[in-house]
Amino acid sequence: MFEHPFSIDFCWQSTDKLDCPSTEIAMLLFDQGSLTSLLKARCKHFRVKLLSEKWLAASSGHNKVFDNQSHRVLCREVLLYCDEVATVYAQSWITEAAYRDEVGELGETPLGEVLFSDDSWGRSELEVCNFNGQNTPISCFTLENAQASQSFYARRRTFTKSQSQIMVCEVFLLGEKDATKCT
Repeated sequence: MFEHPFSIDFCWQSTDKLDCPSTEIAMLLFDQGSLTSLLKARCKHFRVKLLSEKWLAASSGHNKVFDNQSHRVLCREVLLYCDEVATVYAQSWITEAAYRDEVGELGETPLGEVLFSDDSWGRSELEVCNFNGQNTPISCFTLENAQASQSFYARRRTFTKSQSQIMVCEVFLLGEKDATKCT
């Protein structure tokens, strides 16, 4: 068992600075649309598993990302499954205004369905990163035969609508049929 939320304090950079070795990963990583829609189109059965939701005091890092000064933010962690294989670990940081006015009580509803069904959400530029998952909680989501020094790719962006803001981070996994050991 790991403590939630997992750290996403990665070395984020603009999309033009990251070399991606796989066309498959690049198609997902650099896509500007809804990852939920993209994944649903690639599999027969898509589902979201809620790992954790908790309110936390906003850090100086959150206030750098969000335009307004939030006192607390909701951290929502989910796994996105395609055909019962954990494909993406997603972590969303939701301001109180966004929770109250836009996305409260999502449960296992994909956040992407909400954000991309409403054109009034502004979207920041994508930021991406590549990191070594060794000795991180993220590595527990990979297949057992994956190398210990597995390299992961992630992306993040901020969504804004009036006073509501949400930062979404998505980590692309190799996949694991039973990712419950991480929850």
